[in-house]
Amino acid sequence: MRRYFASLLLVALGSASVLLTNGDFEQDLSVGWTLSGTMYSLDTVDRATNYDPDPDYEARVKKYDAPYVKLAQTVDIPTTDLDFAVDVKLYAQEFDPLDVYWATAAVVLYYQDAEDNVLGQTRVCYNTPHCPYTNSNVFHMIIVPSGTNWYDYSFNINDELDNLSGVNPADIAKIEVALYDTTDGC
Repeated sequence: MRRYFASLLLVALGSASVLLTNGDFEQDLSVGWTLSGTMYSLDTVDRATNYDPDPDYEARVKKYDAPYVKLAQTVDIPTTDLDFAVDVKLYAQEFDPLDVYWATAAVVLYYQDAEDNVLGQTRVCYNTPHCPYTNSNVFHMIIVPSGTNWYDYSFNINDELDNLSGVNPADIAKIEVALYDTTDGC
């Protein structure tokens, strides 16, 4: 069996943490966050203070094999004129670059209507070379350039929606913020 690895570390959700419960991960991950996907023995979802040099907690989602793990929280939003900020260290690796298997690590914003239907999404992500994802009018990727460094990203949701012409901002009632890690496996 081949193993394909994607890993995600998240420092903070910046101004978005105001709307999120435990958006800074200072409490146990069971406070405010929901875990979904398939966990195997080598997969990890946890939090600690030693992932980054600062003294605060960071969350980690680490997936070694198919299909995915997602740590998420959905919040009702009063407006799309919101600032979002995240500090990330994202890593994904294909163990055999000659194979077609792939992995990605991402912080995903799922824009939802009042009935929880996903209208579109933004991903701050690090993808392996065979990752099939492409930008579209409802799917926008902000690509992290390296899996070895921490990066700060911030943007206004209204401005980001300019990249998603297939999403009507007036229809957005909720945003699901997710730490998402997936691979197409072994």
